[in-house]
Amino acid sequence: MLHLPGGLGAGFVSVTLGFVLGHHGVSIAAVSGLAGLYLLPTTWSFLMGPIVDVSLTPRRWYAIMVAAAAACFVGFAVTPMSAAGVPLLGLLCLCVSVAAVCAGASVTAAMALTTPPALRGPIAGWTQAANLGGAGLGGGLGLWIAGHVGESAPGLVMAAITLASATPMLFLRVPARTAAAAPVARVGAIGREIWTLSRTRTGVLAIMVMTLPAALGAAAGLLPAAAGAWHASSDLVALVRGALGGVTTIPGCLLGGYLCRRFRHRTVYFTTALIYAAGLAAMALAPHTPFAFGSFMILNGVILGVSFGALTSVNYDALGPTSPATVSAGLSSLSNVPLLAATLLLGQAEARTGVNGMLLTEAALGAVSVAGYAVLASRWRSPARSSIAQAHPA
Repeated sequence: MLHLPGGLGAGFVSVTLGFVLGHHGVSIAAVSGLAGLYLLPTTWSFLMGPIVDVSLTPRRWYAIMVAAAAACFVGFAVTPMSAAGVPLLGLLCLCVSVAAVCAGASVTAAMALTTPPALRGPIAGWTQAANLGGAGLGGGLGLWIAGHVGESAPGLVMAAITLASATPMLFLRVPARTAAAAPVARVGAIGREIWTLSRTRTGVLAIMVMTLPAALGAAAGLLPAAAGAWHASSDLVALVRGALGGVTTIPGCLLGGYLCRRFRHRTVYFTTALIYAAGLAAMALAPHTPFAFGSFMILNGVILGVSFGALTSVNYDALGPTSPATVSAGLSSLSNVPLLAATLLLGQAEARTGVNGMLLTEAALGAVSVAGYAVLASRWRSPARSSIAQAHPA
């Protein structure tokens, strides 16, 4: 629930705004620009992590940012869903993303201080269940409400859900910082922890994993605006990105997290990334029918959930007690750089080659990047087993 605001915002922007604006004649390139603006602050999260680690408590930061996110959703409700409203919608996309990123950093800091490392794989799965399941809720439910109630109603509903998602924070008890830990001392400790992480094989490989354009889900975020190529109705898009999407994607996220308790995090991630690339290629080559659209959206959503759960496990495995928000935010920033670039690239690919070219482009990016990582990692073998291998001898 605490990570839900980020998922709601992503789904609302990519699905609800994408479909409604596309219905009003706004180009897919403009829609991809809004999606890019939402993703942009996620590449800055490395700047927000240190602020959370050295200033207010995670609970206070979370309360402030959730209130800001709810205010942004209200702003969406009163902004015209048309080409004329695109500039203001872009500003709102940027602001709600900043609020979601800061809220997520606060939750991660609280998690690292309250959850033993051995349990972080499943926690990573639940985190992505909120992100992807929340995207299904924010997109699917928002689109259904827009089609059956009105285009202003989804923003108000998302604002209410965002505020309600903060309820567990009222009962969470995070260890307080010691009085001796002055801000200057905390900054120095953060620097030392990051420097140590960047010199270890596990840390460097984690950074490499975060920067690969594999299993991004960028095309999935743009497909609602291109659903007409499959003759898919707004109700079908709302169904597969909403109720059915959440029911199927959330178990995928949890499966990815729990698999990381048995197998190495990176192995789980790369295996599912290759399967996801194959799913995108199959969707491009299969007949373009409403049934195919719904089936592939659900199937690829499950695979993406497993991959995201494993990717977050790689992130959480690198967290220490001193600067969890900083390290996690830094790795998350790296992981969102290829997502932002791919979203903009795929928008241009669709304009030049159509939806099939868009899907095949992301599939190729994933397959090539995984192969490249395998070659580099095989040439750098540590004489000692990494911390992940020690925790998961299988």
